[in-house]
Amino acid sequence: MPVAEILDSVPARTTAVAARLLPTLRQTATLSQKAAGPLSFVVRNLALAAGVLGVWRLGCDLGWTQDFFIAAGVWSHWQTWLALAAALNAAANFILRAARRAGAEPY
Repeated sequence: MPVAEILDSVPARTTAVAARLLPTLRQTATLSQKAAGPLSFVVRNLALAAGVLGVWRLGCDLGWTQDFFIAAGVWSHWQTWLALAAALNAAANFILRAARRAGAEPY
């Protein structure tokens, strides 16, 4: 088979595959838009929990609270917890903004 014939048939094959996958992709996008609001809610609550743990660890370092339940390792530092809280909050904002842009209800 000459190369020109192969190149001419590629768009037709690609279009056929895309036509088969398009309904599945639309269904997946719809489900993702519906799940974005609740996912944002859960991620925001995880950010709140990480922030509370960061403040608890900071209070422990300053002598305001009792011992923190993680004594050693990377998770025993308040900076780690507060950075995690900030990252999770940013992720929740991104998810919610993407859902609103796609036209889904926030929650």
